[in-house]
Amino acid sequence: MVTALYAEVYVICLIIDSLLLFWSGKSDSNSAEEQWLRRLLLSFFANFACNLLFALFNGFRPIPALVVPASYLLKSLYHITLCLGVYAWCGYAESQRRETVFSRKLFRWLSLIPLLIPVAGVIVNLWTHGLFEITAEGRYIRHIQFHYQMLYLVAATLFFSLPLIRRIPLEFEPNRKSHLALSASFPLCLLIGWFMSNLGEGYPVMCVCVAIELLCMYMDSSTNQISLDKLTQVNNRQNLLSFLEYKLLNHEESLFLLMMDVDYFKSINDTYGHLEGDDALIHVAKVLKRACGSYQRRPYISRYGGDEFIILLEGSKAECDRLCEDIQSTLTEVCASLNKPYSLTLSIGVARWHPSMGVKDFIESADNALYEIKRNRPPRR
Repeated sequence: MVTALYAEVYVICLIIDSLLLFWSGKSDSNSAEEQWLRRLLLSFFANFACNLLFALFNGFRPIPALVVPASYLLKSLYHITLCLGVYAWCGYAESQRRETVFSRKLFRWLSLIPLLIPVAGVIVNLWTHGLFEITAEGRYIRHIQFHYQMLYLVAATLFFSLPLIRRIPLEFEPNRKSHLALSASFPLCLLIGWFMSNLGEGYPVMCVCVAIELLCMYMDSSTNQISLDKLTQVNNRQNLLSFLEYKLLNHEESLFLLMMDVDYFKSINDTYGHLEGDDALIHVAKVLKRACGSYQRRPYISRYGGDEFIILLEGSKAECDRLCEDIQSTLTEVCASLNKPYSLTLSIGVARWHPSMGVKDFIESADNALYEIKRNRPPRR
């Protein structure tokens, strides 16, 4: 009876995870965040499956002579996939930041070193039994090294969640604040699962905690993706308009709206094709993210339409001027490294909000400023 109930819980968790994996696979987004989320779901799918097979094999004992070795194998894989799941979450947490070490190949390999420590402990356990042991009757017993391993995994997740927690009060957008808060809650999930698991192995609370956390993370990530432009992975126009309405009523410092477009973008499309034009827009979006990343109160970035982008900044005139300079200098630096047959430049129009302006007036003011800059620029040679 206990085996059946235990197995049912893991079957439910597996169904939830497999559905999330299926829906995630159908998503047309291939951002770093989505990739790490899929790895996270896959790791815990394997984790749940290992414990389910352990419960079934140990409960029904189809081949009594293989109960102990099979149990050691399945429980070892369970602990290894738990470590892999934590590592995938660390990558997911890093993807929430604009500059991530996991995006660089060297650091990605170096980041595997901390993962190898708990995995090595699982392998060594086959001889030492310091992590867990399987009795002759097939009973799973945890030892002190299990708690050390859990402490290590919780500490690792806390290390990656703290930058997200520090970022929350500095974020400009309410949706972004809630997204970071939910992402940073994973260590709490591990802590609750670890604490509740001390009630006994017969209570599969760890898998329930993780499954609920994964479901919440996926739903939040899906909601977040709806507000993003699929090509450039910055906020889309619909999200921009609703955010502007909110921000005009809720701000402490001056608001500046920067409207910009890619100079001579039509000629890039006509000469090199629309795929190259899309690639140029992706690079521009990355430049804007990078330029805005150093600001304590991160500016809001949106694609307005076509080759037009908008940035909303809450701050001083000096910060606005510096942001314009940072965008242009970052774009120059990036273009030099791309080795493209064309050059990417931006024209930027700036408007400062005053109380008589509505959303439409604010955007129109920046658009007029952009038009003046484009009208006075020298013709392309």
